[in-house]
Amino acid sequence: MKKEKIKLTYDSLWKYIIRPPRYNYNENTLGPPSFLYRGKIYQRKDYNLLSSMGYIMKCSLIEPDISNRPKDSMPLVLYLHGNGSSRVEGIHMIEELLKRDINIFLFDFPGCGLSEGDYISLGYHEKDDVGIIIDFIETLPGVGNIGIWGRSMGASTALLYAHKDQRIKAICFDSPFADFRKLAKELAVNHFNYPNFLIDTILNFLMKKIKKKNGLDINLLKPIETAKETFQPGMFIHAENDKLIGVKHTLEIYEQYLGPKCVYILEKGGHNTKRPDNLIKKIGKFFLRYLDDNISDIKLEKKINLEENEEIEGDKENIKIIEEGKIIVEDTNENDKYLEKIEKSEIKHLDEMKSCLLKINPNDIKKEGEDS
Repeated sequence: MKKEKIKLTYDSLWKYIIRPPRYNYNENTLGPPSFLYRGKIYQRKDYNLLSSMGYIMKCSLIEPDISNRPKDSMPLVLYLHGNGSSRVEGIHMIEELLKRDINIFLFDFPGCGLSEGDYISLGYHEKDDVGIIIDFIETLPGVGNIGIWGRSMGASTALLYAHKDQRIKAICFDSPFADFRKLAKELAVNHFNYPNFLIDTILNFLMKKIKKKNGLDINLLKPIETAKETFQPGMFIHAENDKLIGVKHTLEIYEQYLGPKCVYILEKGGHNTKRPDNLIKKIGKFFLRYLDDNISDIKLEKKINLEENEEIEGDKENIKIIEEGKIIVEDTNENDKYLEKIEKSEIKHLDEMKSCLLKINPNDIKKEGEDS
């Protein structure tokens, strides 16, 4: 009976790692297939692409209608969402990019949102999916330089991928982990108060289970290693009080990163807190600087100053843009609400995992791990 209980606990534990709660949504949440924004008609084109493991990935490209394109070739940013999230997360970022004439490509990782798949792999298979999507993006007409904006698992995935693809010209990394095994140990100690001497035993057992299920080798999830080989301009972001992935992960990656880089540590907020508007603007400027070949540093500063002056003139213009755009996210609170849902889901997930561990004696886990 005891052995059966331990087995059930282990079966629950590996699922907590690679099967986070799925964020289900209706495609209407993505907004209308066409909309008016700043006097231009934009359209959302939806695609189904096959992942590296053969699952259908739900994808969306948002760009101006062909009659409204300011130029033949336009920069594009690929948004990589976080663990347990979806492409809906990226919808809240499109205004900042579209106003700078940068298009955006969103998708649900396999095992997330509306895409097929039962499990995630925290970047292990996802990095190959990014390559598939980049290959597809390059076949689309009018695509210029490509950037990546990743958050949490998406940021770590970007690190695992970008070093081998020079088609990527700039990357924003928001809250990546440096080494998943290290992160798992930190969560076990800080959130579960679990004895440190048993953690490796548990992880080794879970690693075998997970590898059988989806081929993931936890020991290879080390974005900090590929940071040493990544040369593209990188912008790093992390909240100082992030309780899920500690800020030291980003700081350690930042130290190793080879490309031109900058880092912003937020004094307020946590892992899933909405990023402040002034930081979102900095991200937009970062991509504009490195993705738009037609803009010099002098033109860039003039354009930014002009935008800032327009924003100072009054809120009426901003209100008009939001109403005209009809981008579902009609106020900043919508982004807060979405991220709050993800935060609550992750906290619940961790609490369930803690409850699972507390059901059995640590010594029994140790013995079962040694016998496996």
